[in-house]
Amino acid sequence: MEQYHISVDFWNQTHIKKIKQPKELSLPNSEPGRVPILVIQFSTETGYRYSTDEMFGRMCIVATIKCRWPLHPGYMHSFGMTEHYFVVVEQPLSISLSTAVVNRFKGDPLSSALKWFQDCPTLIHLISRTDGKTVKTFKSDAFFYLHIINQYEEDDHIVIDICCYRDPSMIDCMFVEALQNLNKNPDYAAMFRSRPLRFMLPINCDNPTSGDVENDHLYVSPEKLCDLGCETPRINEFNIGKKYRFFYAISSDVDAENPGTLIKVDTYNKTCKTWCEQNVYPSEPIFVSLPDAEDEDDGVVLSSIIWGGSECENQAGVIVLDAKSWTEIGRAVFVTQSPVPKCLHGWYAAAV
Repeated sequence: MEQYHISVDFWNQTHIKKIKQPKELSLPNSEPGRVPILVIQFSTETGYRYSTDEMFGRMCIVATIKCRWPLHPGYMHSFGMTEHYFVVVEQPLSISLSTAVVNRFKGDPLSSALKWFQDCPTLIHLISRTDGKTVKTFKSDAFFYLHIINQYEEDDHIVIDICCYRDPSMIDCMFVEALQNLNKNPDYAAMFRSRPLRFMLPINCDNPTSGDVENDHLYVSPEKLCDLGCETPRINEFNIGKKYRFFYAISSDVDAENPGTLIKVDTYNKTCKTWCEQNVYPSEPIFVSLPDAEDEDDGVVLSSIIWGGSECENQAGVIVLDAKSWTEIGRAVFVTQSPVPKCLHGWYAAAV
């Protein structure tokens, strides 16, 4: 049957050929030199595992989770990790294995093998990092997601924040034909609409006093963190897997007055700040902490930007915002030989 596997890689330089191994690798809530990732194994015992690419050397499986649908393993873009738990969010968007096999011969894209089960709940699995066993599984109303904002342990709960969509319609919005005809589709903006939601998962709930319990799965209802569409969320990396206050994102509300908006969300007060400029479209906001930072948001946020329209198509830039005040500090603009496409993700590499 299908399973999800969790593995941990031990950095082994003899297996790395074209990628430079960092002198020191330390991820929050991960032992130095180890990188956990989630993979799906397709075989007679297929499923979800935490694993790493073989190019990084030897690895070991630390946890295995059975898929709820053997022939339709869930599509996953990210997972969570706290001090004691792996958090796997199994949404009802699945990969049809039979369709995927046929697509290999037909040359069709993977997207045509995706199947959405609207009437099925999203499952959230807690897996012990000590013994790799599933501790609890929770369920919530069906939602589609790409990115988990953060997750942490607090007062016998796991708190996990996710950028959620009602369904995966936004995948269809990204095809060239859909982009060319977006002005003719009155539902286009609604298909892209997401909201950041918080799920509180009680660890000690053997005899819950509230909630819907079915098949040993406790139903959890989320709380909205802000009423703006947020995507590609980033936080202060020192707080990954720990209690945090702020996250930074780009707007996913394509029908907003200015869709090219950078957002700072205060998860304590459920408030937000925005930055935007007419005809400017930023990418994933990356937080860089000050060397002597005292507060979580002491630092700057970097984002690559492009301009819309034909007048500025041969240029790109990087904007720097003060993370605390959410105001612009400065920017760099580069003239390019050809138009530059909008990127989604980015990374800050110190001392390179």
